[in-house]
Amino acid sequence: MRAIPAAEIRERFLSFFEKRGHARYPSDSLVPTDDPTLLFTGAGMNQFKDMFLGRGALPDKRITTSQKCLRVPDLENVGRTPRHHTFFEMLGNFSFGDYFKTECIRWEWEFFTEELGIDPAALVVTVYRDDDEAAAIWRDEIGLDESRIFRFGEKENFWPAEAPSKGPNGPCGPCSEIYFDNAPGEPYPNREGLTELPDDRFTEIGNCVFTQFDRRDGGELAPLPQKNIDVGLGLERITAVLAGAPNNFETDLFRPFLEHLEAKSGKCYGADSADDIRMRRISDHVRAVTFCICDGALPSNEGRGYVVRKILRRAARDGFDLGLKPGFLADMVDVVAATMGEAYPEMRAHAAQARSLIRSEEESFGTVYRQGVQRLNAYLDGLPAASRHGGEPLAGSGEFAFQLHDTFGFPADITRAALADVGVVLDESEFEAAMSAQRDRARAAAATSDAVFATNAAMSLRDKRVATTTFTGYETLGGEAKVLALVGADDELVERVEAGAICRIVVDSTPFYAQGGGQVGDRGACVAPSGSAAVDSTASLDGYYLHTATVESGHLSVGDKVSLAVDEAARRATERNHTATHLLHAALKQVLGGHVSQAGSEVSPDRLRFDYTHGERLTDEQLEEIEDRVNAVIMTAEPVVARVQALENARRDGFVAMFGEKYGAEVRTLSVGEFSKELCGGTHVRNSGNIGAFRIVADQAISAGTRRIEAITGQRALAAARLERHQLAGIANLLKVPVDEVGARVGALVDESKKLRKELAKATAADVGKVLDDLLAAAVDHGSWRSVVFEAKGLQMNELQDLLARAKQKLDPFAGVVFVPNDGEVLVAAGVTKDLTERVNAGNVVKEIAGLLGGGGGGRAEMAQGKGRDASKLAAARERAAAMLAEGG
Repeated sequence: MRAIPAAEIRERFLSFFEKRGHARYPSDSLVPTDDPTLLFTGAGMNQFKDMFLGRGALPDKRITTSQKCLRVPDLENVGRTPRHHTFFEMLGNFSFGDYFKTECIRWEWEFFTEELGIDPAALVVTVYRDDDEAAAIWRDEIGLDESRIFRFGEKENFWPAEAPSKGPNGPCGPCSEIYFDNAPGEPYPNREGLTELPDDRFTEIGNCVFTQFDRRDGGELAPLPQKNIDVGLGLERITAVLAGAPNNFETDLFRPFLEHLEAKSGKCYGADSADDIRMRRISDHVRAVTFCICDGALPSNEGRGYVVRKILRRAARDGFDLGLKPGFLADMVDVVAATMGEAYPEMRAHAAQARSLIRSEEESFGTVYRQGVQRLNAYLDGLPAASRHGGEPLAGSGEFAFQLHDTFGFPADITRAALADVGVVLDESEFEAAMSAQRDRARAAAATSDAVFATNAAMSLRDKRVATTTFTGYETLGGEAKVLALVGADDELVERVEAGAICRIVVDSTPFYAQGGGQVGDRGACVAPSGSAAVDSTASLDGYYLHTATVESGHLSVGDKVSLAVDEAARRATERNHTATHLLHAALKQVLGGHVSQAGSEVSPDRLRFDYTHGERLTDEQLEEIEDRVNAVIMTAEPVVARVQALENARRDGFVAMFGEKYGAEVRTLSVGEFSKELCGGTHVRNSGNIGAFRIVADQAISAGTRRIEAITGQRALAAARLERHQLAGIANLLKVPVDEVGARVGALVDESKKLRKELAKATAADVGKVLDDLLAAAVDHGSWRSVVFEAKGLQMNELQDLLARAKQKLDPFAGVVFVPNDGEVLVAAGVTKDLTERVNAGNVVKEIAGLLGGGGGGRAEMAQGKGRDASKLAAARERAAAMLAEGG
């Protein structure tokens, strides 16, 4: 057995199965295609779920892939164990109603032992306890001794795990796993009570799933009419086994990342176990984040974007602990492109955009991380003295540690140590419970069992053998069609819908554009001999165009001949905005740089919204230049040309592919003169002059490294200009100056207002020095310290804080609370000298007192502020403040 580079293993696998009649398919995106039930693609079979169900239309019954996968349920183990990853590659071979167990087992064995040269004596297998068929093949066909065939239960050797007893209903089957034995020749584990092979000796390198049953209510396993094969082999694990590496990270897949980190940090991998974990985790996470971003899963605060941001921040935190500065992860995108770009060209194509986004996220996280430190310090300041040095775990501390860890990426061990420094014991069980709940949520989000085979309208339509829809909307806005199906509530197919009902209409051909590529679906009318319906929106699902409509009169029935008419005004407005979006994208790249990439868009009749990658706020001059460039192309009336061509030809000709989009062998290209060239399936104007006018109305940041421009075109742009002209004329009339002098006049008024405000503030300002004298006179002497509960008049909050700061200097050690009633409300502030904060916490005092007054507040142990909204409770608040100061003393 010799070490083989990962890229060679991948190619050998794909070629091996091509020679055995399999079609090589590309990896699906990490963002599952047409499957909102999954956050990420977690297995090679995800993109073929319809084929497994017997509903797919792919021409091939045998397929092989190398699939990009992402799983996060075991995030905490990444870098700590030899084989856990977030991003990994799954080598797969699939059969849809073609070959079954015998061929599958024989071919996997040949690949491992003959193609890769693994010693057969170093391999053992597992089978489902009741799968005598698979066990016999391993024994009789392959020649394995019974001692090397382990039988386990449904938790380990059935897919989905525990499906026979716990469900879900649907396709399922036993599986057989192949393991590499790291200690061949040693006695095998005692089988009594053994439920799985110990992973410190055995490394799973392949799993063959035999999808042969339909699980039904009560746990019945009915045979499927079509038996399928789903094989998944872990590329990272196989590479490590062949290299004789102790873990997956010490292979050619990860060694370039470790070497890069060594060079940048000055630390040597292998010298310190904690640093080694950090380096391994960074190496894994930067691959995951880069692949996610290049597939269109951008960091955000929800859904898959939240997962991407969380992974990125964990890696950033590890880098900070290694002494690296923000930006180090962005620099590692080049390592990802160098190691993975040959197999996945999108890594190179989108490297600049990924670098820009990751750098912005790192810089933003640096601020968030510092906020985590501040939150920890505030928490420590607010701990009551009674909670310290008690020896018992502090209730709530575990939940707090989890929140810091989850939201701010703050290490739990730092929180634990900081609490220990002040004599507080972290509630470990509470922390672990919160972490466990998070892992459960992650597993639920990553689960493939229910989600993969979820039913939707398209499945119901395929079951009824309903033909898919032909789109005619590039050439026409109207036409005749036949109603093939009506979809009612809960995706139920119905034969007829009456007036007032909302349904989705499926026809054989339609001019209605279905929502996609950022463009909204068309609206319009559907008229049958027996009734009519208003189409409110159009969507597409697996080739079916679903026209969501309200029946306005009569009824519609399956089989009706109908007339379809798209709302022309809405479509033309949408086309203007869509073509303008392409021009905007090109102008952004020209003005800001090649790192700019589309991160999302929405094109409707009313406006266009374009999200793009850029880390800085645009200047007014940049926005004007972008606007001018777009309008210049509109005025030159460039031809807009759409045509279908091979994807490779389109890329060669300079057409821009969108972030995260998955394309087939043929694509539709759209060019606007030489100014803009993109892949696009949407509808557009025939000539850029049809846009009329373009106007940017907003530009704002929506997340770190991502901004959003909103713009309008055509009549709406002209109407906006007219409205502003009328408004400006109205202001000029109020100021009694010509329009061209409005700016100067408003500036003069602002200066005059500032001057008057300063004079007013000076005239009405309280004499803080005089109030301080009164406060000092009211102070109560406790022997070793002094306190005061004081009521002042006319002070603003900044003056109130200044008053307490002076009092602390004069009366140290000191604790005081000052109230300022004003128009039914009460300002509250508390100040405590540092040496008394162990006994009196200003933040806790203000929080309680302001609460008594019907308001809120808080702050640090030494200084806090708040506001009450019920001055009638002032006497009670003063009394409670005095008691709290006395109790603290």
